[in-house]
Amino acid sequence: MLAEDSYCSTESLWKRAEEVVREDYFELGVLMQKLGSPKPVLIWNQSPENLPGEQLEYFFKWWHQSRGQNFAASPDAVDPLELRSVLGYLAVLDIIDGGEDFKYRLYGSAIMNEPGKDLTGLLLSDIWTPLRAFFAVTYRAVVLRKEPLYTQHIPHHSLKMQTWDRLILPLSNQHDEVERLIVAIVPNFSDDASTKDDH
Repeated sequence: MLAEDSYCSTESLWKRAEEVVREDYFELGVLMQKLGSPKPVLIWNQSPENLPGEQLEYFFKWWHQSRGQNFAASPDAVDPLELRSVLGYLAVLDIIDGGEDFKYRLYGSAIMNEPGKDLTGLLLSDIWTPLRAFFAVTYRAVVLRKEPLYTQHIPHHSLKMQTWDRLILPLSNQHDEVERLIVAIVPNFSDDASTKDDH
């Protein structure tokens, strides 16, 4: 279970994930309000030219080319050399118990909250931010729908106009199951805003 509150119970988060799959975002907006964050932006299958920034555009095009005729790229396609321009912004997650939890297999240096704070090896349920509930919903939704999901959110305690752009992509060697997720996480904040701990 990712949180003790009833609205963040694993059952509730699965319901929110199923709603996101159907592109019904109302209850997720309510959840975010309870977590102290504004309503997020979610877009399925965003075209690469409409993604914000060259990093996400490159990342999506890499995935799309790597998957060929399959619904997702293979985990074996993750090549650090090919992805070197975005590698510091990437997180790779193993799916635990069908999406009950997620484990950070890789966590990029450019998205560490502070020097030395590396999430590699941690479970999503282990991290400290209340917004782990939001991450659980979006990751589960990608596992269920098996398609790319772009999100933008503002950390719950951000006093600046800081946002986090995320592109969540499925990875699979199987015909019908998502094995891992690979996520590009790109911060956007004002010059005087410091990096927050929620993304």
